[in-house]
Amino acid sequence: MRYRNSIQWIIDERSGSDDRPSPSGLELVIEWNSGEALTRLAVPSASQGAPGIAHGGFLAALADHVMGFVAAMQSGGAAVTRRMTVDYLAPTPTSRSITIQARADTVTERIITVSLQCILDDSGQVTFNARGDYARVSPARRNAVVADADYETLEERFDPAQVFTWLTAALKDSYQPGVIGSRVLLAVEVTDASPRHWTFEATDSSLEVQAGEPASWDVRYSGTVRSWRELVYKVKSPDQLVAAGPGVIEDPNDLLSAFLAAIAGSSHPDR
Repeated sequence: MRYRNSIQWIIDERSGSDDRPSPSGLELVIEWNSGEALTRLAVPSASQGAPGIAHGGFLAALADHVMGFVAAMQSGGAAVTRRMTVDYLAPTPTSRSITIQARADTVTERIITVSLQCILDDSGQVTFNARGDYARVSPARRNAVVADADYETLEERFDPAQVFTWLTAALKDSYQPGVIGSRVLLAVEVTDASPRHWTFEATDSSLEVQAGEPASWDVRYSGTVRSWRELVYKVKSPDQLVAAGPGVIEDPNDLLSAFLAAIAGSSHPDR
């Protein structure tokens, strides 16, 4: 799978209408395959510490971002840096294409250890290695610290499929047993992510989620990841969502309200 990531506070260079560079966030395309993350980029010249050489702090931030991505994918939710080290083996030139590979070495209940290397595409030389320990963040702690999170631009800064993965993990973490009363089967189609079709099976004891379209359903949703997030986070009511356009909801037996009640703990912290 391929994810689009944007690091807003790391500057890339784009040419403006007056031919002067205009800053924007560094865009990354991260390929995720069999537990390994791979990204290729041309090191922006704005990152240089010495002429033609990328600053070590820039490379460390880049490594932390990619290793954090691996940790989040492995945990199925949020993970934060606990410790990381970087071994600089050779200068990393600016304006040269590099490949960064990272994968989890160990995964425990609390800590995910990730290793990374950076390779110059034209010579195959490894210019630095990194290693980091990332701690899983519990749902309660995550809700306590993200009150000021920028939800409006979430799908612009991260790939919608990645956001959907995080959101699904959060819904499962916050699901409240003993609320829904009976089994509700949801067919969820996310039009801007892959896989496109998902099955949510909500019972009185748990929420199970798997890729694929169910043969039958009680509630059907079709729309963007953003619209789905707005629905389950109570940003918009089902009627508001349908009226806004990007979301379509079929709920012939009025069972969606029971599902939303069972995930009431997933509301945005600022709501």
